Amino acid sequence: MTNPTTGNRARILIIEDSLGVAQALKRTLSLPQGGGHWVQICGSGEAALEQLRGAHFDLLITDLRLPGMNGLAVLEHARQINPGTGSVLITAFGSPQVEARARQLANVYLPKPFRIHDLIQIVQRVLDEPTSHTQSFVAGDATRQPTIRTTAVDRRKAAYLKVVACDLDGTLAEHGQPAAETWEALREARSDGPSPVIILVTSRTLDDFAVAVPRADILGKAALCDAVVAENGAVVYFSSSDTVTLPFGHLTPLVIQRLEGLGAPLEHGEVIATAQPPHDQTVLESLRDVDDGTTMEYNQDTLIILPPGATKGTGLHYVLRELGYSPRNVMVCGDAENDASLFEVSELAVAMSNAPPGIQALADVVLPQADGAAVQALVADFVSGLIPEYLPRPSRRLLLGHRTSGAPVYLDPFSLVNSNLGMFGTSRADWHSDQHLNKSWLASSLAGMLSKRGYQTCIVDLRGNHRTLGTGDSLNSQFLGGTATPIPTAAGTVDYCERSHASLVLDLSMHTDVERVAYVQELLPAMRDLRTRLGRPHWLLIEDVHSLCPPQEGQLCGLLLDSLRGGGFNLASDHPSQVVPALLEALDGWLIMRLDLPEEIAALRPFLTRHAGGPAALSQLASLPIGQAYLYLGDIEQLSTPTRGVIKLHVGP
Repeated sequence: MTNPTTGNRARILIIEDSLGVAQALKRTLSLPQGGGHWVQICGSGEAALEQLRGAHFDLLITDLRLPGMNGLAVLEHARQINPGTGSVLITAFGSPQVEARARQLANVYLPKPFRIHDLIQIVQRVLDEPTSHTQSFVAGDATRQPTIRTTAVDRRKAAYLKVVACDLDGTLAEHGQPAAETWEALREARSDGPSPVIILVTSRTLDDFAVAVPRADILGKAALCDAVVAENGAVVYFSSSDTVTLPFGHLTPLVIQRLEGLGAPLEHGEVIATAQPPHDQTVLESLRDVDDGTTMEYNQDTLIILPPGATKGTGLHYVLRELGYSPRNVMVCGDAENDASLFEVSELAVAMSNAPPGIQALADVVLPQADGAAVQALVADFVSGLIPEYLPRPSRRLLLGHRTSGAPVYLDPFSLVNSNLGMFGTSRADWHSDQHLNKSWLASSLAGMLSKRGYQTCIVDLRGNHRTLGTGDSLNSQFLGGTATPIPTAAGTVDYCERSHASLVLDLSMHTDVERVAYVQELLPAMRDLRTRLGRPHWLLIEDVHSLCPPQEGQLCGLLLDSLRGGGFNLASDHPSQVVPALLEALDGWLIMRLDLPEEIAALRPFLTRHAGGPAALSQLASLPIGQAYLYLGDIEQLSTPTRGVIKLHVGP
């Protein structure tokens, strides 16, 4: 919607009597990743109606329980003032009666607790649709909207997540001491089968930390934890080597001089200094003009002064790199303001229910419990390869293209690295003069978008297409093979992927068919072992898979089928008729561009005719224009833009 005073931004009015919650929602929806909307807040229904009478709003978001008139009454009056205004009713005190009335008055009825990313999606959906209160729905209705988590946490598989990083106070520990049950849950996680990497992150010093938990569990080569990020990221301890490092050095001499001259009571760790109210304001004023990159942040009421660059998030990032993991492999748990940088680094950010509204707004998941009780269940699920259901952050979504209506179609990176996608289309020389090339160009674009978002990709390129096309992010991709660079051995390739976080393109175009099969046959088991250990590469593309796995099944086909069980594969071919049917059957989703030959279209008929829109797509594949494709995601957990059946889209920006 367009408003003359706000340009292309929608005008949103939030009605919430909790100022902290209202401000957190306003900040989220005002940011670009939240839609960049123009947002106003007010604390009562009466005040909201006054604003509605004086100005136009595109959307109202109101809590049910308010001082004075409740949210339902507000919506009833709002309809009389401006029937075209969209609305969302939020409540933690729902009932069948409230829900029934909300269906009459609101576009969306949203139970608490909810994830902030769900709200962002709901807001955009309501703004994009013509307002009609007869189309009201309850968040969680799968036909309209991704499932909104209630107090019962839905779970999803995520085998590529290998690391759990937990804050201590307020997350693992309550009143400074973890419950024995919580610590036992971590110990069991390390003893049952393939255990996750456990990293503890705290603002405490290592000595203080060792007072709160058994010292033998955190210090020494037999420690329960793989690493401890202490002093808010400034001090790092690795248990395997029993060593302490200071990744960001010490406070600068100027800062130390200023602090010593204050005479204010300060506490000192090995690196950091902290100040309590009211002395925190004195410290802030003294360091206000220091321009040396010194970091200052709050943990509740405590002001923490750190060396340049040090935060919990940067400390965790340092540990992950040293241990060989990517931030895309980590789930973090936190509850306080200084955990915000952890959330930014992580693939999955989990906040406890005791976290302040601003931190909950940054999280991917807010658990219904507080402290260690929440972590116990979370870690038990994590060991089994399960995580709380969540929506990937808007900034990480991949824009695949647009429907014929103009609506954008996104892919969730989570879905790509957990599922298997088939990509099929004719390779034609005369397409190479067009911006939209063919399935190789599209696969290369997906690899580039993933790489830009921090996911490691590996492309097995049998014909050299991807060296010509690039991956959309060649600065973060290493090209090996072809005519320029010798291809490493399969073991060398895996070693490269383990030691480097860059993406990799393996050009096998100069090898014979026999050599290619032998190479990939050696590569797949080694790559599978690496992904089992480190969770990366996150996504593997095999171009022209038909030349590796023809209909007569062989050893390589069996290896590939076994690898597909872990997800994260894209199999691309311009000859699906020459791909063993078992591989086609193992795919979770399809992205199909034009196919000229009847036998190629016929090979996909058994799969596409199972789904709505599939028969129509089959009849049009031979005449599909350049830049258009058919997409089926029905078996992929694609929550941010759910699709039904086979849809048609224009690929590319």
